[in-house]
Amino acid sequence: VAGVYARQYGNPVAIRARRGVVLATGSFAYNDAMVAQFAPRIAGRPAASIEQHDGQSIRMAQALGADLAHMDATEVAFLIDPQQTVRGILVNGRGQRYVPEDMYSGRIGQLTLYQQDDTAYLIIDGDAQEEAMAATSATPFLRRPARWVCETVAELEAEIGLPRGSLHATVDVYNQAAARGEDPLLHKKAEWCRPIGTPVGAVDLRASCAGFTLGGLQTTLNSEVLHVSGEPIPRLYAAGRCTAGVAAWGYASGISLGDGSFYGRRAGRAAAT
Repeated sequence: VAGVYARQYGNPVAIRARRGVVLATGSFAYNDAMVAQFAPRIAGRPAASIEQHDGQSIRMAQALGADLAHMDATEVAFLIDPQQTVRGILVNGRGQRYVPEDMYSGRIGQLTLYQQDDTAYLIIDGDAQEEAMAATSATPFLRRPARWVCETVAELEAEIGLPRGSLHATVDVYNQAAARGEDPLLHKKAEWCRPIGTPVGAVDLRASCAGFTLGGLQTTLNSEVLHVSGEPIPRLYAAGRCTAGVAAWGYASGISLGDGSFYGRRAGRAAAT
């Protein structure tokens, strides 16, 4: 790589790179064609990134033969306040629990979108809902009202349209264990194991997942961009979300800072030497 052709305020410029070029232009979350090709499950969903995340660094490096990795991996935001989820139970389209409700919200989102066909309902009673609404929260803007409210679980099950008896069985098993402060099925912490009472409601969490992409250029520990042959492309480096980050399918909040700052420093040092 000898340099960069670019446009600056509409005017073409040619920049000679004496030592190397570092690509650090973000993910492809706002490139609709790339999302549809590589990560279609988040297509059309609001991306937790900025519009300049258009995948151009990935495309430019691909033109030089760069290899890619984890292009289908995504961060997934679950759009409900965790203060609510921990106080109820999450069930899928079969009326069954599938995740401990006190798990990291992003992991719940990944499991819901990719393993439960983006279908979830939060079952929560009136007292727990009021307590959640009054609790101090980092995400009060994500508090969600119940779509259905009934006096009994059987009525709620019918209102949602779940298989007959499914939700009733799930709540019955959960309540028996919760009365003892236990969750032997999914191991939610004892402090959140409370029987679900009445009235009982359900928050509709279908299509409540959004996210950004985590895949990108394959790089070495020194941020060298790898050719499909497995060898580094001379004088080409990359860092941040345009690379296949350390998170892939285990993203947690803040990991992008590591991909950007840690590997950005390594890219700068490698290019400088």
